[in-house]
Amino acid sequence: MSGEVLVSATYLKGAQPYVEALEAGGVPSDRIRVLLPADRGAVGERIASAAGLVLSGGADVEPGRYSEQPLPGASLKLKPERDALEWELLAGARARRLPTWCICRGFQVANVFLGGTLWQDLPSQRPTAVPHDIHEPSDALAHSVEPAAVSTALGSRIAPGLLVNSRHHQAIKDLGVGLISVATSRDGLVEAAELDDRSGWWLRGVQWHPENLLALEEQRVLWTDFAQALARP
Repeated sequence: MSGEVLVSATYLKGAQPYVEALEAGGVPSDRIRVLLPADRGAVGERIASAAGLVLSGGADVEPGRYSEQPLPGASLKLKPERDALEWELLAGARARRLPTWCICRGFQVANVFLGGTLWQDLPSQRPTAVPHDIHEPSDALAHSVEPAAVSTALGSRIAPGLLVNSRHHQAIKDLGVGLISVATSRDGLVEAAELDDRSGWWLRGVQWHPENLLALEEQRVLWTDFAQALARP
């Protein structure tokens, strides 16, 4: 692997589980660099020599990014400075076709970047009996997901009834251009997607938090797959 793996996050402490997951997947610790919103001025330099990109979990995406106004009562927690950072990172990653691995908020950001939309607030817009917002403990298995496209690379990793953790009140509504839904929860929400191979851009995302589930081989392998993508010429 040549170059650094960039991890976008709001705070250094919040990035630590992702750093540990990358190391567990086989990425050397000295090749991992966390980028915070304050580092936006260095994006051009960093992405020009990067090997890959990880978009981590965090705050909600600003609704204006997908041409909506904030819903009253949606309890949105916005970080527009982080949105700006990640838009630049994604633009650079797309231009260089860098492997890009997107977790929870990161999955939503990538979807919107590619022209998709979000449910701003599941409890008010799309109430369901499936528990999507269980914060503690971080490795609590909240619900199952089912494969939706087993012929794709990521879809083939999703076994029927795969149990996942879950802590989000937003979710993908309309998929971005080129994204393929490869797993859904039993209430029909998109839980995992990847870009069509014809795009030439390795981009995958999940709505859950596999960085907290490293004890499970079926979750740890998702990080190994990313590490292997970094090693390809």
